[in-house]
Formats: sequence, C-alpha cells, structure tokens
Amino acid sequence: MPPLERKLLDILAARSFRRGDFLLASGDRSTYYIDGKMSEVFSRSARLIGEVLYERTKDLDIDAIGGLEVGAVPLTTACVIAYDLRGRPMEGFWVRDEIKKHGTQKLIEGGLKAGARVVVVDDVVTQGGSAAKAISAVREAGCRVVQVISLVDRLQGAAELFRRLDVEDYRAVFTIRDLGVEPHVS
Repeated sequence: MPPLERKLLDILAARSFRRGDFLLASGDRSTYYIDGKMSEVFSRSARLIGEVLYERTKDLDIDAIGGLEVGAVPLTTACVIAYDLRGRPMEGFWVRDEIKKHGTQKLIEGGLKAGARVVVVDDVVTQGGSAAKAISAVREAGCRVVQVISLVDRLQGAAELFRRLDVEDYRAVFTIRDLGVEPHVS
C-alpha cells in the first residue's frame, strides 16, 4: 500500500471506524459503522484524501469529479484542490438529493457541462445507492461516467450495482477488509 494511502487508512481507522450496533441508511443493521465525515473534514486527512483521489484519477481523461451530497462534497473539494496544486484545472460538482426550491433550482451544483467525462466519488459505499443517484443525475445532464471511486467499500453489493448500471470502472481505495472486517460480517 502506498504511504499516503497507509496514512489515510490509519486516520480512517482511528477517527471514522466504530464497532457497535448501528442502523444503516439502507435500513439494515451492522456491527460496525464508518463515519467518513469524521475524517473527511479533518485537516490532516482532508489533504490526504485529495492526494489519494488525485493519484487514482490523474491519468484519466476527465473534465469533472463529484458525487451525491453530503459525502461527496468534502471529497470533491479535496480532490479539485489537489488538481489545482499541480496546475491542472478540474471542475468539481455535487448532486443534490432533490432539486433546490429556491435560487437557481439546480439538481447539480458546480460547473458541470453536457458532454463532460466525469468521475463519481463517494465516501463509504454499501449497496451503492448514493453513487447510483449521482450517476443517474450526471447521465441525465448529458455526461459520461468514466469511473466511480469510493474511499471505503463495505463489500455488500455496490460493485454489482455499478456493473448493472454499465459503469466501466469502479474502484475502492479501501475495503472493510483493510479495517479488519470480513464482508460476511454485518
């Protein structure tokens, strides 16, 4: 594992990973929970997230990176900063859970343009529903999803969902195995 990823995993394990009894967004129960936001908005790991996502996407022919609010907002911000630090412009965006009722009434925030080639990011995926909403929205906006990338995959069906959605390339920086959990444990 590259050193930046090792540092990020250590922070995720210390700040975001908890054991106990948790209700997931899917309605399922779990004996562990990964609260990605605890690491995503921490100064040391925010920088690492940007660097790791940059390294994972730098060779792709893409115009934008983003995903569904709220989880994708700090990931997107960290990543576009990493691109900028290297003199490479990168458009960031995020998809709202529902269309804004005021102002510009947009579903997608940011400068995403039709025809853009995009990477969809998510912090923690279980079955992939949040990323699927983002995929649908950017496709409806006339964009092509080149890759989906998550920080942590709980290995409970997201990869299969992305295949059914014709996502050509799905990757996870880490899986729950990296946090010491076998996928059959929920």
